[in-house]
Amino acid sequence: MPSKARALVELTRIHWFPVGSDFMFWPFAWGSLAASYHVALPMNEVVMNTLFYALLGTLVHSAGCVINDMLDRDFDRKVERSKGRPIASGAVTMTEASILLFVLVAAIFYMFSTAGPTALTLGLVGLPACGGTYPLMKRWMYWPSLYLGFAASWAVPFTWVAITGQFDWGMILNVAVASCCWTCLYDTIYACQDKKDDEKAGVKSMAVRLGDGIRLALSVFGVIFFACLLWAGYLNDQHLPFYVMSVIAPFFLCLWHIWSFDHNDPKDSWEKFTAGRHGAALVCAGLVVDHYFNLASLVV
Repeated sequence: MPSKARALVELTRIHWFPVGSDFMFWPFAWGSLAASYHVALPMNEVVMNTLFYALLGTLVHSAGCVINDMLDRDFDRKVERSKGRPIASGAVTMTEASILLFVLVAAIFYMFSTAGPTALTLGLVGLPACGGTYPLMKRWMYWPSLYLGFAASWAVPFTWVAITGQFDWGMILNVAVASCCWTCLYDTIYACQDKKDDEKAGVKSMAVRLGDGIRLALSVFGVIFFACLLWAGYLNDQHLPFYVMSVIAPFFLCLWHIWSFDHNDPKDSWEKFTAGRHGAALVCAGLVVDHYFNLASLVV
């Protein structure tokens, strides 16, 4: 692959796939699978929707990475792990990055347009307002990971409305808050890799702010995730597979990650961050299994 093409691919983080892309996919997946269960959508449509949202989540993640690197190019040059990123190193110019961003956003908005007018409106408002502003948060507040969780969770009302055609605020808010807490939790673990460099560069992060109190704080987010998903299951009339696979198992897994990782060890922080996908995938698996048995019971 030519060096310029390789640099553009690295700018989107596609070379890390599925790391990163999967964390943007989970809110889409949780919202769409819960909505699919709610309306008893046939399994073939569930599969097609999941593939659609996997692609959309990957595009949103790539666009977010481009925006992040454009805005953070000066900070990135001061951080050991990020100083080699394409824009910070000069391998990609701001003009080239802007063109790439335009292409990604155009593709995202096209996919939004296929989801219905209400979902399209949610996408058009949510993506720029939430996702587009996240990189700026680390300049203004010590809670950018919480803001990222909020930004990613606009995918929940988007998918719910796209599939059900209506707003169910009880379900939307509970799944969205669970998604927000999960994203915040693991993004904070991710941020522990750069604590020392962030302090020197003046970058704000929850990892820097929480210090040695990080385990207790992240445990609070884990408990909120558990409570919200538990209540969402009740509201959606879910059954045992959901509660075991989607609620209990991911909750204990994230607690193990929180209390076993070394927040002063960048390598261990990275390993626990990437391991977070297993718990998120369990949420999806429980929803799918419960959906399958629910459809089977309707046939009988």
